[in-house]
Amino acid sequence: MIRSLRLAALPLALAISAPALAEPHEHDDIPIVNVRDTDPKMNAAIAAARKTLPKFLALLADPPPGTGEYTFKYPLGGWEHIWVDHVERRGDSLTGRLANIPEQEGYRQGQRVTVPIGEVTDWAYRDANGVMQGHRTTRVLLPRLAPADARSVREDMGWTR
Repeated sequence: MIRSLRLAALPLALAISAPALAEPHEHDDIPIVNVRDTDPKMNAAIAAARKTLPKFLALLADPPPGTGEYTFKYPLGGWEHIWVDHVERRGDSLTGRLANIPEQEGYRQGQRVTVPIGEVTDWAYRDANGVMQGHRTTRVLLPRLAPADARSVREDMGWTR
């Protein structure tokens, strides 16, 4: 099976897409990258994000000065891993808005969602120096992008400083 993961909630965002697409494709200027659910690097990134999720939740509860853009990713519909922004914690769930244009019908960018914390597959925030932290799944996707797209993502994330 193939799953869909959005790279980032940025002008250039990527997804790992589900239904059997072998090649990257474009959806509303957002490159989509298909990744099998057995991909060891992606599964390791998701495991690392889940292991460090308590750190993200602590920062979300008490954001240090100068930090922002708190986002998380989860499998919308079970396969399209998509970023959620405007994040708030409510008990054992996170709420927010879909940050990307979903591939699946019936969903729209900006739609409010409530996600059990156990379904989070990645998280991110911009630190006080303007550098994105987290984004483990994004880092796995970078080598699979065209060089210019990867460079653009690294610049947007502040990873080229």
